[in-house]
Amino acid sequence: MSDIVKDLTKYRISGIEKAEVEFYESLTRTLDKIEDQIVALADTTLPRDAGKLIELQSAVAIRPKIKAILDKEYLPFADRVVRKGFGEQAKRIERQFKTIGIIPKEFQELTKGDLALVKNLKQQYYTQFKDVSNNFTRILSDKVYQNTLVGTEFTVLEKELRESINGIYANSKDPAVNRLVNYVKRNQGNPALKGRVDIAIKQLQSKYARTRVGENMKRYAGQILNDSLRDFDATLNFNKSKDAGLTFVKYYGDVIPTTRDLCRRMVSGSLNKRKNGLFTIAEIQDIWASRSWSGKKGGNPMIVRGGYNCRHQFSYVNPDWYEEDGEESQILKTREPIVKKEKGINISSFANPIAFANIRTVPIKESKARLIKQIDKNKLDPRYPRNADGTVKRRFKGTEKYAGKVTIEGANDRGLTTLSVLFDELNDLADKYNIPRLRGIRVSPSKRYSMAMGDGILYVDRSYLKRYSPEKLTKLKTVKWKYGDKQINKPFGVTQYFDNELDKIRSVAYHEFGHHIHQMKYVNNDANYGYFKKTGFKAKVEERTKQLIRDERKKLPFDQRLIANSQYGDTNPEEFFAEQFSAYSMGKLDKVHPAFLKLIKELEDDLG
Repeated sequence: MSDIVKDLTKYRISGIEKAEVEFYESLTRTLDKIEDQIVALADTTLPRDAGKLIELQSAVAIRPKIKAILDKEYLPFADRVVRKGFGEQAKRIERQFKTIGIIPKEFQELTKGDLALVKNLKQQYYTQFKDVSNNFTRILSDKVYQNTLVGTEFTVLEKELRESINGIYANSKDPAVNRLVNYVKRNQGNPALKGRVDIAIKQLQSKYARTRVGENMKRYAGQILNDSLRDFDATLNFNKSKDAGLTFVKYYGDVIPTTRDLCRRMVSGSLNKRKNGLFTIAEIQDIWASRSWSGKKGGNPMIVRGGYNCRHQFSYVNPDWYEEDGEESQILKTREPIVKKEKGINISSFANPIAFANIRTVPIKESKARLIKQIDKNKLDPRYPRNADGTVKRRFKGTEKYAGKVTIEGANDRGLTTLSVLFDELNDLADKYNIPRLRGIRVSPSKRYSMAMGDGILYVDRSYLKRYSPEKLTKLKTVKWKYGDKQINKPFGVTQYFDNELDKIRSVAYHEFGHHIHQMKYVNNDANYGYFKKTGFKAKVEERTKQLIRDERKKLPFDQRLIANSQYGDTNPEEFFAEQFSAYSMGKLDKVHPAFLKLIKELEDDLG
């Protein structure tokens, strides 16, 4: 059964969730910066004797400097949330009303009253964010004063400052403790990870006897971020619907293990007295007034919904749109259910690669359609070798099955969005090195690789895309090894040189494109192209890479002849090339061998 209103509500909710991810990651970066700046300020301006704080005058004088840091770093974040986050959500609400269409025309777009409300809500929530800044200016200043008053050691003050900003701090020699601490620090306040964070905190408290600090800037700012985005949507939607004369509602949103019982019953319809699943606004108000639950907020239930961190939303409808059994009536079925993809999002290029915070997840069908459009064009490149009958000539077993196709098995929205974004960058790299663009993508389960490459086909392990998230990829420790350092400290893979989630997966994609270069550069429909043991084919770049490694190793003592920038790069010449190329393309030039720099420059200039 179709449900246009449900689809449109999910569209609004997904917009909120995308904004939450983007802004929460921005909040994390902002508070980490604030934490380091304030600790550095205290370290450089507070006099000490034998490590203990001694001068109250300096403790008092630090307050305006703390405020200056918060004003500089935190308030611009708050401004972005209310301007960009609220503005984009207002457009989604407008698009919902336009798509439904069967309401008075004057209410299908944002009216002057709607725009005035949006402006007032922006001011209201910006003030809430600002209040957090003012409150923690006082809290942090008081920490400095009180610790100076009693003459504590600076390390005690540092701990309290960090706790007050990010909520968690620990110095431990136990790696298990530090992993849990870092996980909580990164994700505390993120509603999507609340359950996992709670488990981590419980482990710290019970298993490792570590106490946690609950009152902190990250917690309060994160709470306002979550509630402001959702309350803004609910407020504008409620007022616009009231003006349009829509007095019936449906309640939508996902049901997860932590969903409140009331929300669970509202979504399932078990509280509903009508077969078509509708409530009047008056009925909702009566239900909310007659019940109590943990996390309930005061105010209009149409705005506050299930309370703090509630992830559900109302949609306002006309009962004429539904049959008695809940099926949409003919009048609603005439509407176009598909919300068109927003233009101008997820734009990336090799010259100007998109940042992690700017990627907005779209449904799989949109990403797949985008990839298919590119592959349909790329597969026609005449530089790909073909047999006399026009069929695909291959070097690697089975690749002919996937040439010209986008095969997706079990990927998720976020993973495939990321892949489609990076594919733009890989197209640019193909043009730069004068080789054909990739002509096929296969996403499927694999226990052998995260990604692989052959005959212009990119293979991707679906579980790798699914685990692509901050809490998973940041498990890898960032390594600072460079040429000249000890071989024993060299990381397993180039991906360990990067400290953010998108660059880790980007480094893998670029690694695989390195394979595409040494496989396809100078091929140009070579008659001998194929498996070398049968055809005698030898790729020129691969032969030159082998010679490069042999020449460079001859110059070195036996124990220094592993010249790759990673352990994986030392396994064979092809992996050496791919790992070098990944580091080079991502600007890690101190991790690139000088001989490879010379080779890649030649390839860029198309020299033989």
